[in-house]
Amino acid sequence: AATTLVEALPGNPTQATLTDPWHRPAHVEPDFVVNLLIALGHLDTPLADQAANHILSWPQTYGLDTVLVPTVLALNARVAIRENTAFRSLRAACLDHLRARIAEPLVPPQDWTRDGKLICRCPHCSELSLFLCAPDRKSWTFKTAEAERRHVENSIRRSGCDLEFTTDKSGRPYSLICTKNQASYERRAQQRKKDLKNVAQIEVPLGKA
Repeated sequence: AATTLVEALPGNPTQATLTDPWHRPAHVEPDFVVNLLIALGHLDTPLADQAANHILSWPQTYGLDTVLVPTVLALNARVAIRENTAFRSLRAACLDHLRARIAEPLVPPQDWTRDGKLICRCPHCSELSLFLCAPDRKSWTFKTAEAERRHVENSIRRSGCDLEFTTDKSGRPYSLICTKNQASYERRAQQRKKDLKNVAQIEVPLGKA
């Protein structure tokens, strides 16, 4: 039964779509991997290693941040599991991932230049892109009809660019007021704090859980 379970583990997220376009890719939760490794660790060490190798082979299905790091944190206090090579493999992959991200430079923006890559390249979005790339411009006023303003708002949302926007309803047509912020840097700063905390927990010597 354990062998059948391991052989049936979700893998390539595109495979099911290729064979059955109506089938949605499997969504894996950390609890599933936790329970899987605990069970296999008690039953069959080579099978647990096989499962770990499979999991590491499909990062699109078993995301490091969404699945593996929470799994390793959950298993970290279980001394018996921590001695298994399957756990050690996942632990090493998580530490490599977290340390690599921690090593990336983290400094706040030095001017008002922001990422100007947008999916849409219409004239209005092109103007927005030029504004985003301008190092000396903090705000931009886009005075036009509602349909064009809504289109630019949607482009901002889809791109996740570092902008806040409000609508100035004085005068006709209304104006979209866009102001740059440093949301990307703040998200990365929060991620850095979380990564450092997770590394500190995961790095506890394997004999001292």
